[in-house]
Amino acid sequence: MTLDKFIYPFNRDLPKDESGVAEKNSLNSYFPLRTNDKPCDWEAVIGLLLQVVMGKRIGEYTIDQFQIDCESGLKEEKLIKNEFWDVLKKMYFDENDILKVSPKMLLFKAKKGEYTPVDERVAEMFANHLLGLQLEDFKIKSNFLEREFLAILDKKLEENKFTSKTELPYLPELTRVIRKDFKFLSIRPKYLLNEFENFLSFYAFIYTSQLSLSLPDWRKGEEPKAKPLYFIMDHERASKERTYLKKYGYQLMSNSFIRLFPMLTMLEMLQPSKSGEETVKVPLWEISRRIQESKFEHLEEHLKQFAFAFKKKRSIPVEMKDANSALDWLGNILDLSEAQFKFGGKKGLHKKYASSVAKIMATPFIKNRGRSGNVLVLNQDYIILLTNLVVGEKDKLRFHELIAAFKQRGIFVDKQTEQELIKFYERIGNVERMSDSGDAVYVRKTI
Repeated sequence: MTLDKFIYPFNRDLPKDESGVAEKNSLNSYFPLRTNDKPCDWEAVIGLLLQVVMGKRIGEYTIDQFQIDCESGLKEEKLIKNEFWDVLKKMYFDENDILKVSPKMLLFKAKKGEYTPVDERVAEMFANHLLGLQLEDFKIKSNFLEREFLAILDKKLEENKFTSKTELPYLPELTRVIRKDFKFLSIRPKYLLNEFENFLSFYAFIYTSQLSLSLPDWRKGEEPKAKPLYFIMDHERASKERTYLKKYGYQLMSNSFIRLFPMLTMLEMLQPSKSGEETVKVPLWEISRRIQESKFEHLEEHLKQFAFAFKKKRSIPVEMKDANSALDWLGNILDLSEAQFKFGGKKGLHKKYASSVAKIMATPFIKNRGRSGNVLVLNQDYIILLTNLVVGEKDKLRFHELIAAFKQRGIFVDKQTEQELIKFYERIGNVERMSDSGDAVYVRKTI
């Protein structure tokens, strides 16, 4: 398939002047945060995501109305006496403990009008990672009263038709892992209830960090693999001698965030036109792959023209590199996408955006260690969750296999942290040593 449909003409959905360059930088795919977003409400994100995977929505139905319906329903069916309702109300509704009965109850967190656009976009990001995964219901052990509550809720739920974004995953390997791990949690609904927010906040951060680290590898034209990013346990010291933490730690991640807005907004301009046959949005590495496979003879000239037009439109006073191929001109375009924020009214916008991304997505995973500065950490809750997800349906896993699966999920640790992890697993009693040497160490789930 020729690349004129994928690279040129550029995305016609964005407003352009006569040069073909968009008037404004727009970010509508591959990342949910915009320039002025505030932190999302994870409870709302959970409710919105459940709407997608269950195909149901709560609409304008409130938990107060649900309480009234439950009271009248149970009394009409003569399942309870009047005086017993006060006991049930205290047990389930006064402190919203009804939400702990089943993940389905969390649909109330997505009540219409009580969530923000950023909540919707973050939920949509996860829905895209789940690749159309659908759950009919959660198989959860409950008493007969709770089953009645759920039956009453079922009658009030509306059908939710969700159309996912038509974009190829930027990080296919990570997308497959997120889908696999969510399926593991979905058949353990009580555990999902306890860990839903941790699961989402963990993978939102991992996707953010791995996406930003992978963006410069577009020229390879290959699916990105997990990039080294080193963490320690939150109780560990971070001495300057720990070279991996220094080279592949917080600072590397923080610097990578700066390229998110420039490169993703340029990627938006490079997307296929919706007027063509192909409307699926594609990653930069896929654009690179298609360029390399293309026989479209005018592609290099089109990209060259766009580079000069963009440079002129944005008044960017930098010289472009010598270019001898379409890929070289794409490289110049991406360099210009970053350079535009070093001059004029947009100066520093990419850094402000990066700072906002760090606050919203990365705060739970960053700690200051005095002279060692900021480091990336995992607390015990995240470690236990990650361990359970990695071991999955197996009874136990060799420690070195566990570490390999951590890496697949964007978590790298040095030898010192490996030893701290083993000590931690021993303290909570889910490790087996098959030899005194420690070569054969197995880790079990905690659930």
